[in-house]
Amino acid sequence: MMEALLSLMITSIILMCFVIFAQTCLKMTQFDAMHQEQMAIIQLRQILALSKDIEVRSDCLEMIYRHEKISIVQDKNRLVKKNGYEILMENINHVSFQEIENEIFMEWEKEGQTFFMQVY
Repeated sequence: MMEALLSLMITSIILMCFVIFAQTCLKMTQFDAMHQEQMAIIQLRQILALSKDIEVRSDCLEMIYRHEKISIVQDKNRLVKKNGYEILMENINHVSFQEIENEIFMEWEKEGQTFFMQVY
């Protein structure tokens, strides 16, 4: 009788571990598609907040960031920070920047959808 209870307890612990693993896998497959864009916008806002002499052109942003001249540009299907090659956003078809009343906006196209957001 004790052996049966012990094996039942071990089986229930293994099943609980499997259920937790399955729930974690399910959450990872339902990952927010906009998560990368949200993180890129946060990074871009932080870079711009710590920068000076920001120059806005339709195809790029140029600025002095931590005493170095950097640019934010589209390279192939990525938004990157150059003075190096830090990828901020991937799988974008087009990106453009606009300055409207001392505020900087970014417009990008991804998977057929167009997004427009204030970044500074």
